[in-house]
Amino acid sequence: MGLPFMKPDETYRHIPPYPKFLTPELRKTLDTPSDQYLLVAFDEVGVLDESRNEFHFKRTHDGRVRPYNDFFGIIRKLCKEPDLFFIVVGKRKGLSIKNDVASGLSKVILHFIPLSPLDASSIVEFLEKSLLKTPTQEPVCNVLCSSSFSVNELADSLLECTGGVPGLLTRAVNMLLNYIIARNQPFISKEECLTCMNDDNFRRICAEPFVERILILDEDRKSVFDILLMMALYRIPSKVDDRLTSESFLYDAVTEMGLYRYPIDENTFQVLIPKVFVVIFKNDPSISSLEKILLGSLDVEPVDCFFYSKCRVFEGIVALRLVLMLSSKNRNELRELLCQLSPIWKQMKLPINTISPIHYIKSVVSSRETRNESNKSRRTFANTEWNNIIRETLYLETIYIPLDATSHSPDIIFKLQSPVEPKVLTVGVACKGRWKSEGIGWSDIIDEAKKFLDPVYDQVLSSAMDYHHCMLIIVSTKLSLNVSNELGNQSRCYSSGMFIRNDSFKVPDNCELVILCERDMEMLIDEEILNGLERAFHVSDNPTFWDFGLDLLDRIRNSFLSWQ
Repeated sequence: MGLPFMKPDETYRHIPPYPKFLTPELRKTLDTPSDQYLLVAFDEVGVLDESRNEFHFKRTHDGRVRPYNDFFGIIRKLCKEPDLFFIVVGKRKGLSIKNDVASGLSKVILHFIPLSPLDASSIVEFLEKSLLKTPTQEPVCNVLCSSSFSVNELADSLLECTGGVPGLLTRAVNMLLNYIIARNQPFISKEECLTCMNDDNFRRICAEPFVERILILDEDRKSVFDILLMMALYRIPSKVDDRLTSESFLYDAVTEMGLYRYPIDENTFQVLIPKVFVVIFKNDPSISSLEKILLGSLDVEPVDCFFYSKCRVFEGIVALRLVLMLSSKNRNELRELLCQLSPIWKQMKLPINTISPIHYIKSVVSSRETRNESNKSRRTFANTEWNNIIRETLYLETIYIPLDATSHSPDIIFKLQSPVEPKVLTVGVACKGRWKSEGIGWSDIIDEAKKFLDPVYDQVLSSAMDYHHCMLIIVSTKLSLNVSNELGNQSRCYSSGMFIRNDSFKVPDNCELVILCERDMEMLIDEEILNGLERAFHVSDNPTFWDFGLDLLDRIRNSFLSWQ
């Protein structure tokens, strides 16, 4: 209209609030002929609020308000106009409109488009089609990339940093452009680009506008935030109609906290917490130590954990409980048990002073290579990933752990170093069983030992100083009858030089193999949590939030808090 401002009552006097008047007035204002296509966008329809008596919505027979029902009645009338298109943005909650809303209008079709994060190929398209506002209108990718750094690598870097969230993505790209233009040189490698985006200042500036809602949560919402963190870390999917309470949908809780969802299919989504958020959360004084561990663990995961990995809840819980056990200043029975079983463990002088999630989570994360165990598809590390993980953990030479079709590499790996003696202990934890009816047998245990202890000894310990040691801990939900009987239903430690199962395997020098019995395993995960996990995994190989249930996830959270 050429006016800087117009009051609502003036607008209503100029354009009566009836559908038949809207389109002609829009065309008149925009000076477009009636045969020209017109696109009208309605934003945030789902936040219409009748509490201030500005809107009066029809109610259903049970008294519930569904603003979309009224709104689509208006859209239906507008659809009678020729050459007219609409985009309507709103929450999925309450959206029960089907194509029959346009019944009698044969040319009208409704398309429902989820607003979801972009994948790598879509980011590539965005980078190639976005042009700088300069006379040359050069594509953004040409400015940021070089002959040694492709647009695909740039897209992968942005996906890992932002999770593909459009708002974060465009902000990160603008910041990268400012960085490149200032130094007048494009990135020469993916590592250089990630180093720039992983800088604390870069992340803080990029994420600040998006995280305000999470930093002002009340205590009730804090517990929900912890559960969403666990869902993101352990890759627990959720259905759109899953409820936190009778009045609260999980789907809406993700939105209200300013987090994101990645759609798995039409009715299933994954909680997405972009890595750029982590630095702001971790530096906030209201964030608990548990949340810092979960956030730090999310931060070191490769991005494909959100989109490709299987749900590995059992290993994740064991790993986090171990981290808390190692750092807890309170007495705990499992740590004392390991000190009794292993002289080397006792020399580590636990608890450790700081909690480092990196070694814990890097072993829970998995690549796209799969293996089969208990008739379930699992993921394991690629050889190059193991090289990096072992090297980082041991701070020694590169080690190669062979993988084949039946490989069983440890699920968790971390390093302990005695603060008073020159002792270094690398610990691998193999989480076995997964509720196999017959339990795991000696062949499974020996296979694990051969795949981990032998390569570590051959490639590292055989040429290292005597103060370097390695331990493999077998954590099983169920041992076979033969194993339980031979162990006498007790945990046992096999030290260097000892033979296992009639000379089937000899423990290498400076190595130990610890097998936890089922009773002692419950020091890591209590019986109710184990039973809940068993029920969930009997329903599906990849259980959802509904399969686990809010009570079980809340119990897992409380078990973590009890060890802080």
